Order: sequence, then C-alpha cells, then structure tokens
Amino acid sequence: MILLYRGNEFNSNFYYFSGIDIDHAFLVLPKKILLVPRMNLKLAEKIFDGEVIPYHDYSKELKKILGKKTEIDGASLPSRIYIKLKKFTKIEDSTEKLFGKRALKKPEEISNIKKAVKISKEIINSIDFRKHKTELDVKRYLLKETVERELETAYDPIVAAGVNSSHPHHYPNNSKLKAPVMVDFGVKYKHYSGDITRCFMFDKKAKKEYEGLQQVNNEIVDELPNLRNGKEVAIFSEKVMKKHGFPKLIHSIGHGIGIDVHEYPRLNKRFKDRIKGTAFTIEPGIYGSRYGLRYEETVYFDGKKGRVL
Repeated sequence: MILLYRGNEFNSNFYYFSGIDIDHAFLVLPKKILLVPRMNLKLAEKIFDGEVIPYHDYSKELKKILGKKTEIDGASLPSRIYIKLKKFTKIEDSTEKLFGKRALKKPEEISNIKKAVKISKEIINSIDFRKHKTELDVKRYLLKETVERELETAYDPIVAAGVNSSHPHHYPNNSKLKAPVMVDFGVKYKHYSGDITRCFMFDKKAKKEYEGLQQVNNEIVDELPNLRNGKEVAIFSEKVMKKHGFPKLIHSIGHGIGIDVHEYPRLNKRFKDRIKGTAFTIEPGIYGSRYGLRYEETVYFDGKKGRVL
C-alpha cells in the first residue's frame, strides 16, 4: 500500500494522486481511503471520490488499514509520523517512484502548464521599466499582477539588475535598475507551474549575447526528437553552448516542471530520465563578473517534436 500525507502545507504528490487538496489528510492507495480530522469530514465527503474516515488518533486508524509493508513519500512525510508508522508497518521510501510517475504528463496537465506560462509571459511583457526604479519595485509589480489575477506565484520571483544578474538565484533588493535586468518569474494555474526568464535593458554586447542564448534555446528544442533522456539533453546542450562561444553552464540546462516548479525529468549528465511525454524548461545562461544573462522557455516534448509552451 501507499500512504501520502498532506499537513499544513500543500503536498504535490498528495494532490496528484488524490485530485484534491485538504489539510491534515492521509491518503491510502490503492484502497482509495482518505483519513481526515473531524473538522474536515463534510468537505472531504463532498470532494473526494472514495471512502472517507474521520480520525481522532490517526495512528490507530492507520494501524487498522495498512498492511505489513507501506510505501511512503519520504520527501514530505514528517518524522514524527514516520516514527509512529514504524511501530506497526514496514516502511519503504517510494519518493523516486512517485516523482517518476508524475513526470509523464497528461493532456490536461500540459494545458494547465501552458496556461500558467501564457499568463507569466503576459505579466513579464507588461512591465514598464520607466515606472520602476529598483529590483523590489519590479518584484512588487509582478506580485501585484499575480494577485489581481487571483493566482499565486510558482516561486519567489527573481529580479536582478546589473552585476546582481551574475548570480542565477539573486534575491531582489533595493538595487537600482541598470542594464541588464534579468527577470525569472512564473505563476501557478490550477496548481500547475509556469517558469520563464527574460532579460531587458541591454547594451550592444549584451544584446548580441542574449540573442545567441535564444538561438541556443531554439537549437536544443529542435534537436529533442533525436534525444532520449536528460543526460543526452545535457550533453547536446554543452556542445551547442560551446559552438556559440559560451562558457560551460554553472547550472543544469533545465528541469522538469509540473505541479512543482522542479520535477522530473532531470536534465543532467548524471541521470537518464526519459523526456518523451514530459514538460521541462530549457534555460541557457552566462554569468560573468559584470553581469549575467539567461533565456528560459518551458517546453513539452511529445516524442516527435519539442513545443515551446
């Protein structure tokens, strides 16, 4: 059996396999049983397609349901629950298996990711840099636009100006905007994430380099039908970066995306995660001593063609 838990915070695996989001709930598969505190009983019975059991002491109820061996999501199950479970069932961590299953995207998932990306691009493209003076000004604008659409961000936005753009995961501060400005941003739509990066305000040299990164991105997407897994994507990406005269990347060429902004497949030479039927980002970048640049798109590969979402 598989046991998944959603505590105070949203849990991607719980949502994916249950189709609902309800706090302090336990999902038992394949029996399709949901354990919830009594305060959530009416809501659970209304939205969950399966058996719902209220609990006062979850360990007593789980002891009745679980067998001799239980698979768990080790990446998110609290240690206090793990310790209680060990007393009456053998625990096996199935985190890798769960992540692997989520990598293969259904049409509805791709539709949600595409919508998240579309909205993310609309918001980024609406930034008027004449109205903003600092990185935080731009970040506040991104957050305001997200909230006004009744959405939430997929991650904390990155806004990096001038030398700050040399750091891939710079935290926005009161630094004044200066060329270039890197914006890494995405919203969530129906729990699915968008993720794109764009750069603005160039001098001639940076503009040419940025156009080169866009070309690298295009060449990688075009080559996807000839690649099978994350390792091959990473190796090909290194070749394309080198061909265009860019230094070796200091981060992966991209990452899988879905409910979480970082999912499988892993686009890294250490992993052979299959890319057919998955969604992922492609984000070539350069990071020098004076500034950095990155161009990121979210892509779906159906096995025949890579499609920028």
